[in-house]
Amino acid sequence: MKKTFIIFITALMMSCSGEIYEDQIIVKEDGLAYSKESDSIFSGDVLDKYGELVGVYKKGLKDGDWFEVNQKKGTQRKAKYIKGVPEGEQVTYLFPGPREKNKRLEYIKYEDGKIVGTWTTWSKDSEGRLITRGEITFENGSGRWKERDPNTRALIKAGNYENWQKSDLWKSWDAQGVIVSEGAYVDGKKIDKWIWYEKGKDTGWEENYTRGLLSGKFYNLSPHSTNRGQGSYVEGVKTGDWKEYFTAEEGSLALKQAGSYQFGKKEGTWDHYKKEDDSIIESNIIKSRKIASGPYSEDIKMGEWIEGPDIDFGSRFYGKGPYKNNQKNGEWNYVAPQENPTITGPFTDGNPSGTWTVRYNKKTYQGSLQELRKKVKKLNEYKF
Repeated sequence: MKKTFIIFITALMMSCSGEIYEDQIIVKEDGLAYSKESDSIFSGDVLDKYGELVGVYKKGLKDGDWFEVNQKKGTQRKAKYIKGVPEGEQVTYLFPGPREKNKRLEYIKYEDGKIVGTWTTWSKDSEGRLITRGEITFENGSGRWKERDPNTRALIKAGNYENWQKSDLWKSWDAQGVIVSEGAYVDGKKIDKWIWYEKGKDTGWEENYTRGLLSGKFYNLSPHSTNRGQGSYVEGVKTGDWKEYFTAEEGSLALKQAGSYQFGKKEGTWDHYKKEDDSIIESNIIKSRKIASGPYSEDIKMGEWIEGPDIDFGSRFYGKGPYKNNQKNGEWNYVAPQENPTITGPFTDGNPSGTWTVRYNKKTYQGSLQELRKKVKKLNEYKF
């Protein structure tokens, strides 16, 4: 028994080593880097897609100098680590482009994993110039963070740090200096009620936290928030009836979807809506067009659904049929305006299959959907 246990522990501690590309690495919940292929803790060199050295892992932890590129964010970061802990200067630059001082986006310096001195961030203004955005000077882990809009220079966020963690009351404002939100931190975690304002007024928008987790009532339709909706949380998990809205980053503030959650998973009938812009407004509410409605079971589409560009408007094209495991399966029926054409056909694992029937201009056609698209050009106007 003892020998078996020792063998097990030895196997657990083994790690692969050598050279690997970035996309072959996965960092798991334990914070360690693993090889996707072998599922072993990785030690060795990490290369970018061009074969250039990015950095080194030792027993799954970053160690030494690293050059980190985030193409999605358009940043490149020069960093250093000791057994996974940041150490020394960490500088983020624009990417692509030369790593020059006037191209910096962030500067932080660490000693023993703690930020020391002045931490500064920069951001582009409307003319493409890099302007100081946020800054804090730490003294024994304490300081006050101040962040400004790069164009108006109005204060947009402020709050204190204690022992290198956010603490006490924090506030945010829009680019004109009108208050957007406020709430408290303890040991770096949000607590109690956070209030969100509508054009500087308290209209009942709120988020509630317990030890950093959303808990209780959630009602936030602020255009400045990246989490917009109305419902409730239990220890960070959505529960009960919800209405969820698009965010400004998604290009709309309209209703996105509505339905019920059980333990964070969609259950029962849900309605989905089209992303609309601010031009479609009725009584100060952005009107949403329903594009789908049907049941979920544990976050998976199951049962009969109806889909179309505006299923509440009967003269629009729409279809009805079953879903299984998030894919269309079985016979679907589609109806165009004035029932011309009507289309019926089966799906298998989300793809049109078998024989379809189309009635158009008092004529009936049969064949695969691909064949019918060639015979009845009208079908190419619709999505199935």
